[in-house]
Amino acid sequence: MKTALFQSLKDTFVNAATQNNKTTAELCIVELSSGNFPKAVTLSEDIIKGDINDSIGWAAKALSQAHLFDYGSNLFFLKSSITSLGEFKKKTNLSAKEINTIEAVFVTTILDRTVALVTERLNEVIALRQQAIQEKQKATAAAVGTLVSAYVGSQSNSNIGKVIGFGGAVAGVAATAQFNTNAEELNNASKGVFGVAIGNISLTIGGAMSLKRNLNTLDPYVREEAISTLNNWTTTLAFLYQQVGENILSYFEGYKKGAKYFDAVKNLMNVPEITQFLYLSKMLGVEQSIPEFNKLETQIIEISNADLSLIKREQFKNAAIIFISAVGIDLIITFVFNSPMGGILGMIGGVVLLSIILSTKGKAGELARSIVSFIAALKKFKLTSDKIIIENMSSEDKTFNTEISQPNQQNNSGNSASTEWEEMR
Repeated sequence: MKTALFQSLKDTFVNAATQNNKTTAELCIVELSSGNFPKAVTLSEDIIKGDINDSIGWAAKALSQAHLFDYGSNLFFLKSSITSLGEFKKKTNLSAKEINTIEAVFVTTILDRTVALVTERLNEVIALRQQAIQEKQKATAAAVGTLVSAYVGSQSNSNIGKVIGFGGAVAGVAATAQFNTNAEELNNASKGVFGVAIGNISLTIGGAMSLKRNLNTLDPYVREEAISTLNNWTTTLAFLYQQVGENILSYFEGYKKGAKYFDAVKNLMNVPEITQFLYLSKMLGVEQSIPEFNKLETQIIEISNADLSLIKREQFKNAAIIFISAVGIDLIITFVFNSPMGGILGMIGGVVLLSIILSTKGKAGELARSIVSFIAALKKFKLTSDKIIIENMSSEDKTFNTEISQPNQQNNSGNSASTEWEEMR
């Protein structure tokens, strides 16, 4: 995003600021335009200290902090910037068009920062996966999934409810999503290697939808920047989604068929990436643009709901059948055809044939086919940016709700994003 975009707000800021704050408001725009965001934060707080009801101070603070948050110690800036935007909308007397422009610049800034941070996290994970593959090739690691699991463990503090510190607001965001009625889904999705990135993305969807709806109301320069950022955001979102799928596959690389294969695969349905995959799919409305997703979801449910105790009883029964059959074949060939060696060979052949037949039957066979089908389908499943339709996304987040109907209408209602944010909390 070009920081010169903030210059488009200069006249609005200076004209709307209280008399004692006009110079500071202009200086704040200068610092924003030069990319000196820490200095802009200081100036915005000076405006608020001068007059806590000066909405321009809150708007300046929101814009200043929107490009300062990261996934480390500065994550609190994300919450603070959204809260400041709410205070601006609560206190402002600007026209709906002017409010919409400021909000558009704010959302563009948040999305631009999100793209940079998510890309950084993606690069970390891709490098980790490549390292894991190299280790596996050297036979010093059991599987790709081993290092991925270790990294997930090291990122366990990425729980969105703890790191971002939204607390009850997380519950609010999740509760207002059309596909979910509580915060559990988001809390689960916010664990693991991509946790905080997905939490960040989920909180920008409402803003992206609002920005897309209002593009035609924006001045050309602001609209051009907004379109460019939205395109980068959807491209990054598609890449994040695809990498979540790659991480799921990396777990499967770590398990070979054996006595505990079904147990291991069923446990894989509980790894964060599975929750993230389903969560992102619902939020992005993937099932509307890629019908194949429904099959993947069904297979995940089938594997998750598989009754392993029933399968194990079935496998024990099959083992008994194989044993009895093997003994019978051996006895028949040995005594009927008087061929001890033939009996042994016949028994081996019979055991192999019967094992193949029984492995494809019953609940065990159904689960095996579901696993094979799921892995094959996931390898082929691709979500490109052109398949991400912002209008299909699922979000009832009311933080960003400015709509333009009468451009000269004054906003004196007090029903602001700040109020709605408090309701979310």
